[in-house]
Amino acid sequence: MTKILVIDDELEICKQISLILSKQGYEVTYANSHKEFVELEQRIFDYDVVLVDLWLKNSTKQGIDIIEYLKNKYKNLVIVSFSGHANIDNAIESVKAGANDFIEKPFETKKLIHIIQKNLLELKQRVTINNYRNKISFHSKIDSIGYGQYIENIFKTLNRVKNNSSILISGPNGIGKNFLANTIHMRLSSNNPDTFINLNENLLNETDLLKLSSLHNYFTIYLNDYENFNQIELLNYLNLVKSKKINASIIFDSKKIDVKDPFVNNVDYKVILSPLITRKDEIFPLFKHYLNIFSLKKFENSIQIDENIQQLLLNHSWPGNIFEIMNLSENAISLLTDNNLFVSKEFIEDLMKNSTKNADLYDLNFKEAKDKFEKDYLLQKLKINNFNMTLTAKMLRLDRVSLYRKVKSLNIKID
Repeated sequence: MTKILVIDDELEICKQISLILSKQGYEVTYANSHKEFVELEQRIFDYDVVLVDLWLKNSTKQGIDIIEYLKNKYKNLVIVSFSGHANIDNAIESVKAGANDFIEKPFETKKLIHIIQKNLLELKQRVTINNYRNKISFHSKIDSIGYGQYIENIFKTLNRVKNNSSILISGPNGIGKNFLANTIHMRLSSNNPDTFINLNENLLNETDLLKLSSLHNYFTIYLNDYENFNQIELLNYLNLVKSKKINASIIFDSKKIDVKDPFVNNVDYKVILSPLITRKDEIFPLFKHYLNIFSLKKFENSIQIDENIQQLLLNHSWPGNIFEIMNLSENAISLLTDNNLFVSKEFIEDLMKNSTKNADLYDLNFKEAKDKFEKDYLLQKLKINNFNMTLTAKMLRLDRVSLYRKVKSLNIKID
């Protein structure tokens, strides 16, 4: 449910707005001063929209101050300013401070609801794009998910994909399903990252997708673990693409598929990625590949590798697949210095002993996955540095105070 905070010095106005918005299905809270707002925020701040009166009587700070504060602290928040003494200067000043919109008081109910709905939709679309941009920086580290005829055949299949196609990619966690989805999208979209729509982050209905189609020549609809979606929703998305009502292709991914499922049979292209442990001849080449990728980035130079590492890697089960081998390579390079560009078997063995098993990370929701990843990631770095906070902060390019705060917030014990 969308949560809205109203900040106004008039109690009756707050009650009136709460009544109007509650009838529309919103959860509403209000504060009558800056002090009450601060008290609310200190307890919990999980609002989607904040309505702020620019002029607050008997308040230590005014609406403009609150808007500036909210804008700087919360990125994905809709802020609407209002005033009973409105003029164009007030509106301009509040927008400059960070408000998304402005409305005069007293409100017209329909106008208020329209402004909230419009800005929430814009936020949803913006978050979709920003989430994708954040992820692409991680996934762009992946530029290979295997070698040999097996991978070549997969890319031959994907190169046949055209617009208004449906694609199903199946494989275990960390094998590169998202990477393949991005690869398909970038080819069909002529390298436009902004039109990759992840429906796991924002559930768009048919009207939303038709609107997107009117704005873009092409976009990709992506559904991670598609079986978690309602079957009717899936068929609606699929039919929109197949009927060419929208200028899009649709990509489903799943850890495991049932080939007898009628839905699966209705998909145009199917790609099944085998776990890395079944492709042992690719493990050492992939490891060397990513070592050199990260080495060239850090040192602008390649490195030497102990060939005895190969057997060590072959004895590992690789539950995290490509992501795990990439992560091991990146961690190894981060610990090397210009004076030592040699990767020994003992060095990698120590790293693997301290590694965190994150194969189940992708089964969690976004917040759970984010918290787990941060905690596991910091624990790994702390272990590498024998829990020395100064060395760990330097490795992570953080100041020590920020690292201490993060360690405390994630309940990591360092004693």
